[in-house]
Amino acid sequence: MQSAEEITRCPDCGQQIRVDRRYVTWCEKCDWNVDPTPLLDLTPAWRLRVEQRLVDSLYRELEQGAIHRPGWDAARISANLLSVLLLLLPLAAFLTGTALLVFYRPLWLSIILALLALTIAFVLRPRAGQLDDHQLVHREQAPELFAVLDEVAEAVGARPAAAVALTDEANIWYHQVGWRFEPVVGIGLPLWIGLRPQERVAILAHEFGHGRHGDLRSSWLIGNAHSVLEGLLATFSESPLDQARREWGVEELSGGTLFSRMVNATVGAVVRGLSAVLNRLELRSGQRNEYLADRRAGEVAGSEAAAHALERTVLADTSYDAMLRALRFPSELSPLDAVRRAVTEVPAREIERRLRVSRIHGTRTDATHPPTYLRTKLLRTRPATSARVVLGTDRSRALDRELMEPAEQVLRELKAEL
Repeated sequence: MQSAEEITRCPDCGQQIRVDRRYVTWCEKCDWNVDPTPLLDLTPAWRLRVEQRLVDSLYRELEQGAIHRPGWDAARISANLLSVLLLLLPLAAFLTGTALLVFYRPLWLSIILALLALTIAFVLRPRAGQLDDHQLVHREQAPELFAVLDEVAEAVGARPAAAVALTDEANIWYHQVGWRFEPVVGIGLPLWIGLRPQERVAILAHEFGHGRHGDLRSSWLIGNAHSVLEGLLATFSESPLDQARREWGVEELSGGTLFSRMVNATVGAVVRGLSAVLNRLELRSGQRNEYLADRRAGEVAGSEAAAHALERTVLADTSYDAMLRALRFPSELSPLDAVRRAVTEVPAREIERRLRVSRIHGTRTDATHPPTYLRTKLLRTRPATSARVVLGTDRSRALDRELMEPAEQVLRELKAEL
């Protein structure tokens, strides 16, 4: 019987490499086949070079100096000014609608035009942060979980979480919702289950760090500017149904269709350009905040636990796929146990390969996070820090027991969707 692991030679450099038929075969020396399915990137070469220099310059700056909170540089000021201009759109529409009703005649025409303007004002109005339809967990349901969250939030210097949103996503996040900006921590089951106890502390400290330092996108001003742009993009972009009908060749080129295409090509292009500009203006500040949140995670959970937690995030697809397989094809293992087994069985060599892939694809500055390999490198090149909050194995299992009932509800809803 053939073993799962064999030895072969790299076709490029001749280096001996291990073969595990469950995972990609690649060479550690020359990176042969490190990414067997490369993404198609049509970005011009000159732009890739510019963005690479920006990523490298930010890393060198942070490696040689202190990691501080982003200041009011030209990009931050420009992002806020652009957001103010965007938020003036619904105000201008509201004032226009009011003026039409008061001053314009004939009245029947003014009512029609005013309703159009007021509808635009209503659609583009600023909104308080909201949660999607998640399974919410409150303090009385999970006292041990919230005790840990409070310890981490206090160590970081952030406000304690008002609630936890349990999701089926392979992600953990932090949002401020409502007009009172109450902190909510989102716990994605696939990622959470695959983390070791101290790695959970590191991820939570990282997310609370965003609340402590304040990202641009999480601010009320820029967050609502993005909501205005999203509304405009939804209005002046081709719908998926229109795209499908055009690809299938069943679209009828009527006058209305041609007019819609012209509007989408002109107004839509302006809106997409504004969205790209706003995203680009907040990028450097956002990536600096990620490094700052990583440093905070290292101070609270220990630098090595924080680095390991970041490395675990490259297994997000593996954990999510394992959960879906377990739901589609039930076995003696529960879906969450299947996720835990799938993640723990991944060898260190495969994690290293995925980190190298992140180095290849993660140097673009239009990514919301810096490349994972640079984040772990920065944590490990600085003096090691010990943990201020320690989560033992028994206590970590107690958290899972508290989340068991809402987790089963999340899995039932996901299975119904499948």
